[in-house]
Amino acid sequence: MKSLVIFTSRFPYPPGEEFLMNEVDELAKYFTSVQILPMNHVNAPKKQVPKNVEVLTAKRGDGRVLRTIKLIADFQSLSWMIKELPAASKHGIKAILKLVNWTAVTSEIKRNIQSSTLIPLEDETVFYSYWLTPSATALAMLKEKYPDIKAVSRVHGGDLYLERHSPAYLPFQGKVIRTLDQTISISENGREYLNKLHPDVKKKISVSRLGTKNEYPYQNKGKSTPLKLVSCSYLKPVKRIHLLVEALKSTHSPIEWTHIGDGPERRRIEALVKELPDNIVVHFLGNLNNKEVIQQYQTNSYDLFINVSESEGIPVTIMEAFSFGIPVVATNVGGTSELVNQENGYLLQKDFPPKELAKILEDYVQLPPEFSQQKSLQAYKTWDQHYNAVKNYNKFADLLKGVSKK
Repeated sequence: MKSLVIFTSRFPYPPGEEFLMNEVDELAKYFTSVQILPMNHVNAPKKQVPKNVEVLTAKRGDGRVLRTIKLIADFQSLSWMIKELPAASKHGIKAILKLVNWTAVTSEIKRNIQSSTLIPLEDETVFYSYWLTPSATALAMLKEKYPDIKAVSRVHGGDLYLERHSPAYLPFQGKVIRTLDQTISISENGREYLNKLHPDVKKKISVSRLGTKNEYPYQNKGKSTPLKLVSCSYLKPVKRIHLLVEALKSTHSPIEWTHIGDGPERRRIEALVKELPDNIVVHFLGNLNNKEVIQQYQTNSYDLFINVSESEGIPVTIMEAFSFGIPVVATNVGGTSELVNQENGYLLQKDFPPKELAKILEDYVQLPPEFSQQKSLQAYKTWDQHYNAVKNYNKFADLLKGVSKK
């Protein structure tokens, strides 16, 4: 196979999409050339990529008004928008405005692709959108115009679940799935969700799990005193870190909690932490890149990883914790239950009371070492069998090869 073109949000530019590095490293082994086109790149140092990977530069986007004006000259995009209007209208004016902006951005991306001599529309090229967003819609439109091209998209969480949006509407979802060669969910939960929404295209929806790398050998280090907790997330409301703080208020055992990540909620969380009792010690590490996170897990013996998010796709952060044998306490949202179970951790209901989490922590302090060690081993096995990047992205490369041969 000759070429793969990947459409990202920012990768390989920061911030975000750190987990894509593992995937790109593996996919680069299977293609003569890989090109990455970030839709929202910034003027910042980009991450190092393999030698056969070229990072393209999208033309700077027009302002919203100019972009919308240019849409008028794009008959295909206008046609798609007009046909989608009845669906958007059911959700009110906000959904209609979202549709117009989505279509205008799609049209701009499409112009970018067609005008770039670096991206030939060749039979030997597979076009791959990492998100089911306007870049995937642009590929679907190009697929409609040039039926022989091969185009696929992954779908995660925010680009998948309608109820995460207000209004509960994502433009063109069904039509894009019908038009692309394949839409690839990162979880079984995601595939089942799409199958219910779009039962006529089940054959075009598949699953390919994400994965993380860990070159360190598994070590069952045993339980710590004090109990060491770690969490890793962007500090924003949907992550609900305040619930972990509330749970810690109700504990009496010595506990040390480390949080990796920053965000708009940091000041609020730090203020809440000041109210914690003396048995709790807290460390905020701020933003760390992927290598720094892995190093943190390698050099520290954490007992439990905590995720109390309101919604998820399938959390890469949990995969990383599992790869170091760290059992997980997490809310049963999105595809989390595909990772976490009673053998490798604890599942909480979405709207759990904080005292329930506090009880899990206190019980874990008292858990006999052989049981905590067994949970640690099962966490590692879950990662190695289902979320090992090398294994999963090899399979994903085979999936892309299969698309190219159809």
